[in-house]
Parts: sequence; structure tokens; C-alpha cells
Amino acid sequence: MRAGDVALAATYFGYYGAIGVFQPYWPAYLASLGLTAGAIGGMLALFNAVRVAGPYVSARAADAIVDRRRVLWTLGLSAVVASLLLTQVRTPLWLALVFALFSFACNGLMPIVDTVAIERLAGGAHRYSWLWLWGSIGYVVCAAAMGALIGAWGPALVPWAIAAMLAVTLLLLLCLPRVARPAPRAAALSVETGDRRALLRLLLIAFLHLTGFGAYYGFYTLYLTHYGYAPATIGAYWAFAVAAEVGMFIAAPALLARVGARRLLPVALAATVLRWVLCAAFPGSRWVMFAAQSLHLAGFALFHAVTVLIAPRLVPAGRAARVQALISGVSWGAGGIAGSLLAGWLWTAAGPRALFVAAAGLALLAFVLSLGFPAVDAASGRSSR
Repeated sequence: MRAGDVALAATYFGYYGAIGVFQPYWPAYLASLGLTAGAIGGMLALFNAVRVAGPYVSARAADAIVDRRRVLWTLGLSAVVASLLLTQVRTPLWLALVFALFSFACNGLMPIVDTVAIERLAGGAHRYSWLWLWGSIGYVVCAAAMGALIGAWGPALVPWAIAAMLAVTLLLLLCLPRVARPAPRAAALSVETGDRRALLRLLLIAFLHLTGFGAYYGFYTLYLTHYGYAPATIGAYWAFAVAAEVGMFIAAPALLARVGARRLLPVALAATVLRWVLCAAFPGSRWVMFAAQSLHLAGFALFHAVTVLIAPRLVPAGRAARVQALISGVSWGAGGIAGSLLAGWLWTAAGPRALFVAAAGLALLAFVLSLGFPAVDAASGRSSR
């Protein structure tokens, strides 16, 4: 790896290390402050609500200036300040206000970092997943370490650990190389009706896909508990999914170079359909459920790598950060909110298995939409039909 690539890989490690502390343990910290389950749910919904539009605002600013690093540094500093403030505030109103700032800063970072990474790799953009896998490693390392630290010191440590990892991320952002912005394309086919349709189609696919994941991220642990799985077994399943994700990020560059992102899009979605069908049909089979977790390599890792590479080719040069933010807002933001609400309603109205039946249906619809997706010329950005 070149020095700039090392800085990018380390940035992914630091940022997702912070997420590895936040995602599993932030609810426990809020509970330690005396917040009710409803208030905790509302706080998490706020995080996703800001995620719908917040990253696009930051990305628009990043696309408007020559050196995107200035926006990254501002967001990084804001994230550190917000996380430090979270160690001090206690009342629900102040927690919500500071948490909204925290969400805006944190969620705005990665679409711009992804854009910088892909522009730096240029013709070798298929190697993007080699950088991103360090994020998965950072997540696992910090989540595991934080579990041990909470056992020793309690959940009060959580916001301090988040602040520490974000401070490390800010220092790494200061080390990122300046990347030459791509020149405008000679023929702006990416603003033709066909490419606008392709972008809308990709956004709908991403929304459906991540809405289906609402059952997994919000209720998978409860689902396994409902069917009698021990906590240690559930933890092993989550860890195996991340291990499969890391394996795909290692293999993805060769796979993308040989097969192409557009052809791998329906593969990722078909694997997700199978995964949710297995979860719905065989919840009592430990081996089937373990095998289903291996498909996380397609539903998360491969899907992410493919969409991050396809999206910038559907817009004119100079809008790459915005389209990455748009994908993030529509999928993780709007899709995350819709998926959580749908899964919560289905659990009560139709029973636990209904969550994954619905998730499979959403993934199947996304798969159908992905068939015949326009091929994208990596060199020119033109869509071929």
C-alpha cells in the first residue's frame, strides 16, 4: 500500500471502531442514565432521521470546493466535540440536541471518505474493498474490547470511548492525501434520462434492500432468543457474519475486476433473498441459521462494494460525494427507519417469522429491479443499453 492508501485504511479502522463502540453499547449507556425504552428508541430513530438528509448537505459542500478534506476536517472536529458533550449532558432534551449534531457529523463523514478513496484509486477502484475491510476489522476489535471494558468499568465509559476513537479518526483525516478531482466528462451522458432512471432504480433497490435489513439489525438477537438460542451462540453468529463480511472485502477486488459491479448486483440480492428465506423457514436449526449468517458477505459486503462503485458513474463528474450521500440517506437512513418500524409492527401483528418473510419479499423485489441494470463503462462513466 502507498502512504495515502494506508491513511485511508486507518481512517476506516478508526471511524468504524467508533461505530463498533456506539452501535452495540449506546443503548446500554442511555439506559444507565434512566431513559425508558421508548426514549431510547426515539433517540435511535433520531440518529437515522438525521441520516436521511444530513450526509447530502455535507457532501454538497464537499463537491463545491476543490479540496474535500476541509469538509472532512470540519465534520471530524464536530464529531469529536459532540461526542465529548455527550459525556456531560443528561436531560432528554439536551441529549437529543447534541445527539442530532453527533449524527450529522458522523454520518456525513463516510460518503465523502468513500468518494476520496474511489477517486484516489481511479482505474483501480475495484480495490476499494481492500481499504474498507479495515473498517470491519476496526468494528470487531473495538466492539470486543468495549465489551470487556464495560464489564470492568460500567457503561459510563461508552461516550468517552466513542470520543477517543473519533479523536483518532480526526488525526487520521488530517493525514489524508489530497486527491486530484476528476475532469468533467466530454459527453455528459450521465445526465440523460436513461441514467437518471438508472440512478432512481439504484436508489429504490438500495431502499428496499436496507428496509429488509431492519428485521436483522433491530430484531435478530431477539429472534434467536425467542427460539431458545443461548447468548454465547447468538454472539458467535454475529461474529461469524462479520468474519464473512471481511472475507468478501478481501476477495471483492478480484471478483469485481473479473465479473463487474453491474453483474454482481443481482448476485448480492439473490443471496439475501435466500438468507431471509432460511431465517424464516428454519429458525430452530442451528446449522442452517449459522449457514445463513455466511450470506452476510453478499447482502452487506458485496452489495456495499457494488453500489459504491456504480453510483458515481450515474452522475456527472463533480457530484460523486453527493450521490454517495444520497445512497446512504435513502438506504441506511430512510430504509433503516422504514425497516425498524415495519419489523416492530410485524413482530406484534404476525409473529417473529413474519419479519424475515417480509424481508425476503423486499429483497426479491430489489432483485427483480436489478435484472438488466445498465452496464457502466468504468472509464467513461457512460451507460450502455
